[in-house]
Amino acid sequence: MEVWKIIGLWKKIRKKWDDFWMGDEHDDSKKHLSQSDKRSLLYGYFMVGSLTIVLVLLLIKINNLRGDRKNTADMEELMNIVTSYVDSATEDEYDKIAQAIRHDLVFDKYEKDIEKYIRYIPNTSEICRACKGSYPAQSVLVSLNTGESYSLDLFEQGIEPEDYQGNTLLTFGYDEISQTSIHISKSPGENKGLAEIERGNGIVSIHRMKKLFCDDCIKAMLDVVENQPIGELVICDTESNVFYPVEDEAKVQIGEYALEMEYKNSNYEISVKSFDETE
Repeated sequence: MEVWKIIGLWKKIRKKWDDFWMGDEHDDSKKHLSQSDKRSLLYGYFMVGSLTIVLVLLLIKINNLRGDRKNTADMEELMNIVTSYVDSATEDEYDKIAQAIRHDLVFDKYEKDIEKYIRYIPNTSEICRACKGSYPAQSVLVSLNTGESYSLDLFEQGIEPEDYQGNTLLTFGYDEISQTSIHISKSPGENKGLAEIERGNGIVSIHRMKKLFCDDCIKAMLDVVENQPIGELVICDTESNVFYPVEDEAKVQIGEYALEMEYKNSNYEISVKSFDETE
């Protein structure tokens, strides 16, 4: 049935086409255009359509070139500003100016142009501290600005639980860029630990990250912390190289440990327990 419908439709199209090309040589009333007139009309329509397409493509190309020139000019202006500051600085002023430039080249909002920062700043990391780091733990807290890692495991690898004899282990960390403090206390004998995070200004420096991590890990970490309350720290599953944000009322299982996050007393807390203890 469908075949006959297609055949019928084709016959109608063919008839309309033949009727269109019918000339006026046998039409005494001159109701039809001559074949030369019809060819002229079709040629005219074709040329107008082609010129329209070419004009649209040309306008798109011109607009893209203008955008590229503007971006190049903005980048040159930025580099000229930085160069002028550095070249004109005295030895006493250099440290202050360098510090001002560093703070101007960090950002505390994850916007759509974050890809531009990642693309334009060259990566100088020799060994990525995330994917190629030798962490002695399954779960670690990683600082994006310093690359420092803080173990969240209760029991260090290679040490039996009974060897701790109920001692309390303390770890401290500080990030001078974001002014974030980290305090970790563990009681292996009680199978529990707690990481407290005291926030500062929350700034993340792409320039510093480019010295510490590979581009793939930088993008993965920034994607994870985008629109999150804490952008300067991530939790890393070292065995699968997966990153998690620090957020309120979140739960993560990494290896043998269960991590529960909570915003409490103006700080973020991560409680760590053996997974068996949570069941």
